Amino acid sequence: MAGQQKNVFWLGANILVDTRNGDTKPVLMLVYREEDASAFTLEDALSYKFFFASHAEQLSQISWTIQKSSRRPGFFVIRGEQYV
Repeated sequence: MAGQQKNVFWLGANILVDTRNGDTKPVLMLVYREEDASAFTLEDALSYKFFFASHAEQLSQISWTIQKSSRRPGFFVIRGEQYV
C-alpha cells in the first residue's frame, strides 16, 4: 500500500490468568518484535488467527498471518500488519 505507514505487531500470550472455574487462560497482548512474541503449535496458532479474523480484524484493521518461528523450530508465531 504505497504512501501508507505500516505497523507490524506480533501476538504475545505471556500472562496466564486462573478463572473462577479453574481454567487457565492466556492474556493476549501485542508486542513489537518477533523475539517478544509467543511461539505456538500450528493448531493453537490457527485457533488464535481464526478468533481474530472472526472477532477483531474488522474493528482493528490488522491483518494476521501465521509464520514459522525463527527462534523456535517447529513452532509458529502470529504476525499482524496494519496500514495507517
